Amino acid sequence: MALLGKAIFNSSKKVVINRSFWPYLFVCGCLALVFTYFYFLYTHEYPPGSYAKIASFEAHKVFQTRILITSIGNFMEPLLPIIRFCFDWLVPYPINYEVILQLINCIFVTILLICMPHLAFLLGYHINKYASIFILIPISWNYIFINGLIDGAGLYYPYDIPSLTFFALGIILFMQKKWNWFYPVFLLACLNRESACFITLGGCILGISVNNVKFKELLTLNKAMIFHLIVQSLIWLVLRLILCFAFRNNPGEFFEQPHSMIDFISRIWTGKSHWAMENPLWFITLFAGIWIIPVLKFENLNQLTKRFLGLGIIYILILTVRSNMMEARVYNELNIILGVAALCCFFGRKISNSQELSS
Repeated sequence: MALLGKAIFNSSKKVVINRSFWPYLFVCGCLALVFTYFYFLYTHEYPPGSYAKIASFEAHKVFQTRILITSIGNFMEPLLPIIRFCFDWLVPYPINYEVILQLINCIFVTILLICMPHLAFLLGYHINKYASIFILIPISWNYIFINGLIDGAGLYYPYDIPSLTFFALGIILFMQKKWNWFYPVFLLACLNRESACFITLGGCILGISVNNVKFKELLTLNKAMIFHLIVQSLIWLVLRLILCFAFRNNPGEFFEQPHSMIDFISRIWTGKSHWAMENPLWFITLFAGIWIIPVLKFENLNQLTKRFLGLGIIYILILTVRSNMMEARVYNELNIILGVAALCCFFGRKISNSQELSS
């Protein structure tokens, strides 16, 4: 956590971090623990993409190429006797491989909460760090409540929550141009889930300089960024090719084609049940409705936040051809895009140019 703080916070804030970071970390850790407990309580695994099959490299290939978290779990598995010895009195159920995944999930949620105030700052808003708790509203609603507790399919995949954290942290490091930190994070994000490409796309949308110049001047002005976009695109493409080739013989062609969203939407109005939701009407409550906040406040948002919401539109368009959009859990990075925009609307104070320069 100390290394994370060093990576994402400016050196000018060291005094503030030293005095207030640990109580904040404790609160974030406790909330992450509560979130993780209910997340694992109300969701279940989908057999072709279970963590056990991913860990043993036998899962269907659309799931099998997302290997990071189970690989970390395999690496940590020899530590289970030590974990049992230290925490067996604390955990009210057997400590096994799933507990390792719970621990990993808890760490990623904690890091996500720590990242949110700084992501808002890079978008041009100052928020109280404890306001980052707000992001748990849409995430809890999508991943726990309508995904499992109330009505949804209740599916759990170990890479879902980490993808949110990698996205937020990746955008921060991209915007700060801390490439020595960024590329290890980006590499891990690509091994976690192919949607890591939105880190690159988001960094480009937020960081590109457009000042009504000609195309040639535009290329010159953004030469460094174009270089990093090319490098990141190559990293993403090479890793996808390697993973797809490595697991080419795994079954899973069925999962490459998304189910009909039109059929699902029609059931909202007819009241017929669907495998994704017993009552499809719950679908209209996605993100706990917080998406309406940046929509209503759109004109009051600054330019960077509007650009970030533009990335959300691109994300939705790609989901229409790549995902089962009727599942509440598929809107991974979109939770962060909408969440931080709503966070800025509710709790944010715009940073003036003079404040930006002094920071």
